[in-house]
Amino acid sequence: MKRFQWPLQRLLDVTIQQELAARAKLFALSRKIADVHRKIFHHQASLRIALAELSNQNLEKRLPEQQVFMQCSEAEEKRLDKLRENLRILKKQRADQIDIFTKTKSSRETLERLREESLQRHERETIKEQQKQLDENAQTAFARKMISLAGMQSGMRSAT
Repeated sequence: MKRFQWPLQRLLDVTIQQELAARAKLFALSRKIADVHRKIFHHQASLRIALAELSNQNLEKRLPEQQVFMQCSEAEEKRLDKLRENLRILKKQRADQIDIFTKTKSSRETLERLREESLQRHERETIKEQQKQLDENAQTAFARKMISLAGMQSGMRSAT
């Protein structure tokens, strides 16, 4: 009985590795997106805290500090805009990576299905070959038995 060998096994192995790499990239992008979200939240919280502290001060002290706060908040808004742009780029990269991952996963599943069908076909052929060999052995054994019986009968006739 010959061993099962599938000609596309190497392609399946490479596709599995590509899927794992695509999944790892997807997780890395998701972590980066979460990190950018955290930074945006942190900057927004800092601005809210500073504004709350400013609003608790009396008017004479608040007016000069309010000017400084407005300048700082403009700089913070620019940082937030850069973070939002970075977030937009990362989300686009993640969408592209999801497409790559989905296509790779689909290829892997197709290859695995083809391999399974090929394996089942191989097993059916192996069973047929085994059955054919058993039939041949049975026919040979029967023929030998008949030849042996015929030899015995002719030996009995010549003895009489």
